[in-house]
Amino acid sequence: MGHAVLKEDLAPAPGRFRTETPVGDILRRARIHYDRSIEDIEKAIRIRASQIEAIEAGRLDELPGRVYAIGFVRSYAEYLGLDADRMVSLFKEQSAGVVKEKPELHFPVAASESKLPALWVILFSLAASFAVIVVWSYMNIDNRSMVTEVPPVPPELQAELDVEKVKEAEARIPYGPPAPTVAQMTTAVEAPKAEPGIILHITANSWVEIRDDTGKKIVSKVLKAGDQYFVPDSPNLKMSLGNAGGVEVMLDGEALPSLGSSGQIKRDIPLGRAALQTLSSGLE
Repeated sequence: MGHAVLKEDLAPAPGRFRTETPVGDILRRARIHYDRSIEDIEKAIRIRASQIEAIEAGRLDELPGRVYAIGFVRSYAEYLGLDADRMVSLFKEQSAGVVKEKPELHFPVAASESKLPALWVILFSLAASFAVIVVWSYMNIDNRSMVTEVPPVPPELQAELDVEKVKEAEARIPYGPPAPTVAQMTTAVEAPKAEPGIILHITANSWVEIRDDTGKKIVSKVLKAGDQYFVPDSPNLKMSLGNAGGVEVMLDGEALPSLGSSGQIKRDIPLGRAALQTLSSGLE
């Protein structure tokens, strides 16, 4: 039944389109026909639910203004697939004298803000500014004329002043050890202290597992390129590698020969200091 009434309300008629059915009622029945809630309409056309309800119920005095109300009706009709121009035209006829434009507020401008200052005030300000500039220029010229050339210091007095400056400079220098020479600084930079212990430098991603003599895992995970692992100081540790070529063993700061090739699996490598030295000799 709703569909039949809707078509009857919106059927084109010869001449000018007219109907006694309120526009809000037509929109409401179309919404119900398409199984849409007011919340659905609110989300779709970005108009508040209270304003949609006011349009449908004919409470046009609750709308913000005639221009906004017409825009709401057009958006609502276009969303429902109705003839928006006809809906707007019908709404204008039905809302005449009901939806009024919001009055524009005009705030008076204070007289002091709307008028320029009197001519004599402007002329007096310019004259005062000019007088200040003239006085300032005269005072600067007079001061410059009083400056005379400073005579040079006699040589014997200059020598005494130089000696006093040297003594003052020496007094400000704190006592302490002499500063290191460039050669000493270079030696310190070129010969860094070797870091003791066993360190694993990971040059390529590799699975690393270290166990103690009871079989307990100390570490068992994939270490990534750039990682470092400090091996605990214990003679009974053993290591297994998933990528022997990606792990470099450092013993007291010195790199040992490679434990294997890239991608090669190595198991139960002894990690004691003596065992690594023996293994290093066999790999060389």
